[in-house]
Amino acid sequence: MSTKRIDKLVSLLPHSNVLADVGCDHGYVGINALVGGKAKHVVFVDVSALSLNKARDNCPPSLLPSCTFLCRDGLGQLQTDCAVIAGMGGLEVISICSKASFPPPCLVLQPNRNAREVRAYLQTSYKIVSDEMMCENGKFYNMIVAERAVSPKQLTELELEFGKTNLLCPSEDFRLFLDKERAKLKKILCDCKDPDVEKRLSLVERALAVVGGKQ
Repeated sequence: MSTKRIDKLVSLLPHSNVLADVGCDHGYVGINALVGGKAKHVVFVDVSALSLNKARDNCPPSLLPSCTFLCRDGLGQLQTDCAVIAGMGGLEVISICSKASFPPPCLVLQPNRNAREVRAYLQTSYKIVSDEMMCENGKFYNMIVAERAVSPKQLTELELEFGKTNLLCPSEDFRLFLDKERAKLKKILCDCKDPDVEKRLSLVERALAVVGGKQ
């Protein structure tokens, strides 16, 4: 099975000898990575045995020798060239990465929420090389690629909030996100004056000013 989101995640993966698909669920990201030649071996990891069995069942028999299935919570002592963690909350992503005995040289992340916190965590020991937004079926997804770095560059406030690549090379999806976010926040402020909402709106309008300068 393939979707726009899965295809995008696979396209962002580097070529790896060993890829970890953490929280693999149906396993489509790892399977497509094998089919597309992005990985020679994939370790499918999920805390749910049911999900892990689903990934195993979805995997073509010819690819099974290139697969390992681990029922566990996170990376543990697993050593990989890259880990993809997609479809879970940002705080959970941070927990998984911070508990890894051997932090992967490369991470491909798609947090469902708390993307700012993920970026803040990454900049302590990773360089964010790509950070862009895509939309599928009306839902927006942050796609972050990071590589281990000794002295990673610190992100600005807007980069932490919205992603470096989004601001440097804004896509139509990102512009749409900002427009929708501004409209939503303005509607909230019509009903009540919330300092947090006002701060968020200020950040969105600053981002729109940056994006507008690139049109």
